[in-house]
Amino acid sequence: MYLKKIEIAGFKSFADKTTIEFVNGVTAVVGPNGSGKSNITEAIRWVLGEQSAKSLRGGRMNDVIFAGSESRKQLNLAEVTLVLENEDHFLPLDFSEISITRRLHRNGDSEFYLNKQSCRLKDIVDLFMDSGLGKESFSIISQGKVEAIFNSKPEDRRSIFEEAAGVLKYKTRKKKAEQKLFETEDNLNRVQDIVYELEDQIEPLREQSSIAKDYVMQKEQLSEVEIALTVVEVEMLKEKWLANKNQAETLATEISEARQELQTAETTVADLREKRQKMDAQLDESQARLVELVKTYEQTEAQKKVLSERSKNTKENREQFEQSKAKLEVKIQELDQQLADLTKDLTEKQAHERELRGTLAAAEKEQKMFNQNSSVTVESLRDDYVDLMQKQTTLRNEQGYLEKTFLQASQKNMKSDATVRALESDSALAKAKVQEKQLELSTVQKNLATKLLGHQEIQADLQKNRYDLETNEQKMYEALRLMQQAKAKRDSLADLNEDYAGFYQGVKEILKRKREIGGVVGAVAELIDVPKETEVAIDIALGAASQNVVVEDEESGRKGITYLKQKRLGRATFLPLTTIKPRYLPSNVVQTVKGNEGYLGIASQLVRYPEKVATVIENLLGTTIVARDLTSANQIARSIQFKYRVVTLEGDIMNAGGSMTGGASKKGNQGSIFARKNELSNLNQQISSMEATLEAKKIDVRALKQQVKKQELELEELRVLGEKERLKEQQLKNDVELYEEKEKRLTRELKAYTFEFQEAKEETEHYHQRTAEITAEMSEISTEMENINRQIDLISSENDKRTQLQASANQRVHEVTAQLAVAKEQVTSLVKEQKRLEDSLQVEKESLANLVEQLELMINSDGSHQLTKGDLEEKLAEIEVEKTAFEETILAMKEERYTLEERIDEFDRTVAAKNNQQHILLEQRSKAEVAMNRHDVEIENRLGHLSEEYGLSFDFAKVNHVLELSLEDARQKVKLLKRGIEELGSVNLGAIDEFERVNERYSFLTEQRDDLLTAKASLFETMDEMDEEVKKRFSEVFFAIRDKFSIVFPQMFGGGYAELRLTDPEDLLNTGIDIIAQPPGKKLQNLSLLSGGERAFTAIALLFSIIQVRPVPFCILDEVEAALDEANVARFGRYLSRFEGDTQFIVITHRKGTMEEADVLYGVTMQESGISKIVSVRLEEVEEKGLVKG
Repeated sequence: MYLKKIEIAGFKSFADKTTIEFVNGVTAVVGPNGSGKSNITEAIRWVLGEQSAKSLRGGRMNDVIFAGSESRKQLNLAEVTLVLENEDHFLPLDFSEISITRRLHRNGDSEFYLNKQSCRLKDIVDLFMDSGLGKESFSIISQGKVEAIFNSKPEDRRSIFEEAAGVLKYKTRKKKAEQKLFETEDNLNRVQDIVYELEDQIEPLREQSSIAKDYVMQKEQLSEVEIALTVVEVEMLKEKWLANKNQAETLATEISEARQELQTAETTVADLREKRQKMDAQLDESQARLVELVKTYEQTEAQKKVLSERSKNTKENREQFEQSKAKLEVKIQELDQQLADLTKDLTEKQAHERELRGTLAAAEKEQKMFNQNSSVTVESLRDDYVDLMQKQTTLRNEQGYLEKTFLQASQKNMKSDATVRALESDSALAKAKVQEKQLELSTVQKNLATKLLGHQEIQADLQKNRYDLETNEQKMYEALRLMQQAKAKRDSLADLNEDYAGFYQGVKEILKRKREIGGVVGAVAELIDVPKETEVAIDIALGAASQNVVVEDEESGRKGITYLKQKRLGRATFLPLTTIKPRYLPSNVVQTVKGNEGYLGIASQLVRYPEKVATVIENLLGTTIVARDLTSANQIARSIQFKYRVVTLEGDIMNAGGSMTGGASKKGNQGSIFARKNELSNLNQQISSMEATLEAKKIDVRALKQQVKKQELELEELRVLGEKERLKEQQLKNDVELYEEKEKRLTRELKAYTFEFQEAKEETEHYHQRTAEITAEMSEISTEMENINRQIDLISSENDKRTQLQASANQRVHEVTAQLAVAKEQVTSLVKEQKRLEDSLQVEKESLANLVEQLELMINSDGSHQLTKGDLEEKLAEIEVEKTAFEETILAMKEERYTLEERIDEFDRTVAAKNNQQHILLEQRSKAEVAMNRHDVEIENRLGHLSEEYGLSFDFAKVNHVLELSLEDARQKVKLLKRGIEELGSVNLGAIDEFERVNERYSFLTEQRDDLLTAKASLFETMDEMDEEVKKRFSEVFFAIRDKFSIVFPQMFGGGYAELRLTDPEDLLNTGIDIIAQPPGKKLQNLSLLSGGERAFTAIALLFSIIQVRPVPFCILDEVEAALDEANVARFGRYLSRFEGDTQFIVITHRKGTMEEADVLYGVTMQESGISKIVSVRLEEVEEKGLVKG
């Protein structure tokens, strides 16, 4: 058999379907790191059944499916097929070729095929079991497995040898046998438990069968008497029922009359109360309206006050505006007059200028006649002189204008200064008023905030107290509920105590009638108090003696016995105080037991009881020792030679003489008596504590209710005060708003006059500056004119005669020119002044218009205020009238309500009296009806008893069952028969049939138990056989591998010595295996002490030894030689060739020495990123490169 080929599709990096065919010999798969060559090994392991994704270098099994690459999408299916040549039938299948296929879908579905037939994973695993070809066998060897050989513990190394020995199937069979053994033992335990249970049932059933017969006999006698007695009693009850019916009908008539009277009174009261309710609603509505009117009145008063203040301020502002208006009107008149004068002067100056221009033209014409021969120099000098004269005239005119402007600015400055000072004073007063009102407002707001904070704090405290109140009330009601539950339980237990529940019938009857009998002290269980921790021990120690009755003397005991006999009430044991003697432990015994661990005390010393009955308690418990547990009890009993009884807290007993009693049992009535007493005592204590707690909670609730009420009143007071403060706050806000508006207006006016004052001041400064400049310029011009005159005089002295006429003409031109320049300058100055006056006039007119507009607004506002104030005064009068009317109405309504309340009280008393009368009548009728119902129930019960118990109708029983005894004797006989039946206890009438059924089942289960015991023994025998076979096979294979390893090691290393040793030769089933190796030139040492390469080579030598001892058809080596140096790789390759013809090798490698020994080479590349491809390698090309042998 050999591996023929493998087909891979979609597995890890093999995205495309890839087929690799293998031949006998050595096939090497080569390729660079990361090319995917190791994925071939993992594909083989996967198809052989590998289930661990981690072993396949994945996080989950879906990771083996191609996950996609840069150019390829992920696939949804991975499939690997392994084809094996099986002509020698190495695998136990009747096929010469076997194909194994495994598929995995991305949704997690798996498919397995054997020769293209669907199969299970288990079928594939079983096929290769112990063949050496499994997924974890030594036929697939990776570098990790080599490392595992030399790194693992000796015990873990054993699995390789077990695989080689082929014992896995035996170990698997043993594991199944162990599982089957476990199931068998489980079944056996369950059957045994049922058998034990049935054994406990058989004897009681036999006893119940006997009791049932006695029960049937007494039941028949009881039926005969009880039926006749029931007939008589039903007749008597019918007579009583009729008498009660007549009484109820009479009372019903009286009740109807009383109800009619009550209804009339209640209707009257209801009408009066409805009237009162309506009156209360009207009164509440009127009072609410009165409060609303008072609030409206206060708000209206506040509004009136605000309007008065605003009207006053408006009046003051109006007066100031009137004054300002008058000033502006005067100023505008002055400006109009100045502008008119200026316009007239300008007209005259412009006419004068035109006249001078004509004169100048004539003078220049005359001058031209004389100046034709004048020199250019003189003409130039004269032109300069004229220019200077014009400048001088201009400066003089400007100086005159500045003087006039200065006078006007000075006057304006004085007026503006006075106005600014007045406005500053008014503004300061307004600002002070604003600050004053703001301060008052701040104080009010602080007070309001304080009250609000106080309101919030009280509100928070109130909410907390309300929550605490609700919580405490809930706790109080919960405490009340728990206390009521405890009281109900206590009362129930007290009722049980009073009824002597748990006591035997005879004891119960004696205790109920102890006064009648006389001399009865009580039952032992009544007379002692047992701590809870020793309840079980004392209960077991006393046993039935806990219900023994303690009596004063023997005579009392005899009376009790006689009473029980006469009444057939059962039996009881009596303990006369005059005859019972105490029993004590010897002092030496006490000293001995005290020294033992777990000793708790003498039973009689661990309970409390009256001194009167001390002798009885010492007699019953004085020689009983109490121990903590059975171990302690055993030690104590042994220390006193088993002479006295020892009881444990769990109820186990070391009896005198050495016998032991114990186990699990249900607690009987005797134990419940002590538990009930302790529980009743505890409940009384709890109830006392609960009552104290409840009272404390009630006090807390009352205190919280008072606190809540107090805080609610405080909140209401704060609310009223807050409303007042808010009204005051709103009034102050209005005042602040009023004064702030006044301050803003004054600020605007102040700003305007301040600007005017500043402008005048700037004009004054400009006058002084410009006057100085003009004076300096005129001085310079005078100097220049003098120089020009001197030059002209020098030039003209030579031509005096000739130029006299010319001079005269020139003088004329000069004069006219100068006059014209002055006239031009005057006109220009006047035009400028005219423009300035017009601008000033426009500004003043605009100011006057704004002032008039504001004044009109004030007049309108004042009129509106006056109108609103009148409305408010009228509204106040109306409110006062309405308020007075409501006060009078409320007073009248209160008086009427008081009268109505008196009538309601009167009728309430009448209703109460009628109710009381009706209640008495109803109670009487109720008693009659209850009696009727009781008789009905009793009749129904008796009739039902006849029907259900005996299947008889009343008429039939009346005819066929006649009472032959007196009524009293019949009742006594029924009582005795019932008591006799009761003493029989619970009777199982089907006990015989049940006994036969249980006995039959018991026999069947006993046979089943025997069969299971036989099967258990057989499984043990099979497991022993498996162990022997495993030991035999393991031993044979181990020693064979050991011998082969001692040969292979020196062959591979070229010398040296190695051996395998068992860590525990006596335990072949679990022994580990040590590897001892001595490479050439080194000392003998454990494998773990060798170098990494030596350890790897040693492990490979061991694997080759195993293959030689247990040959396998093929072996896959995945880079097992990676850790070897080149020399050892060459040795590895040469040794590999020795197996040619015996074992087929598929080697995943990248070492040259290994490739040289290969018969076939396959290359794995990633021509496309992330996708592995198989490339055939031509051996000729490889040979040329010296990579393989020729």
